[in-house]
Amino acid sequence: VRYLKTFPLSIESAPKQMDIKHTLGDNSVIFRDATYIRRTVFVREQNMPETQEIDAHEDHTVHYVGYIEQDPAVTARVHVLKDGGFRIQRVATIKSFRGQGLGFKLIEAIIEDAKRTKTPYIILFAQDHAIGFYEKLGFEVISEGEMEANIPHHYMKLTINH
Repeated sequence: VRYLKTFPLSIESAPKQMDIKHTLGDNSVIFRDATYIRRTVFVREQNMPETQEIDAHEDHTVHYVGYIEQDPAVTARVHVLKDGGFRIQRVATIKSFRGQGLGFKLIEAIIEDAKRTKTPYIILFAQDHAIGFYEKLGFEVISEGEMEANIPHHYMKLTINH
């Protein structure tokens, strides 16, 4: 008789598939999920005033949400600039989903959309603690530091090669 040692497979440890959806404007379930994540992270966790977080640009920006098993987990919004560049804003991940690479995958999806649409560049205004994260995606710091909502930030840019 042979005995095989078995190990229980934790469902929690198995990688989960992220479904990324996006919408233009402020009248959809995707937009509501995006603002749920943003309010949770920026308003509740980082004490940013809600009037500063939800702004007049919501109706003409593209809102991306990454879902894990239909739960909104990560978000970002993209403002398409007059010269065709993308400005990524409001990148946030729900605390229980952090550390799983979801934000990285979401930004990669936005970069792929930029390449597909022949976007010349992407800029963003990164919180200083996230600079290394964006550098791994190819972004470079292009400005001196600035404070926004009492949090230090730097502008970063990724030039898209077509």
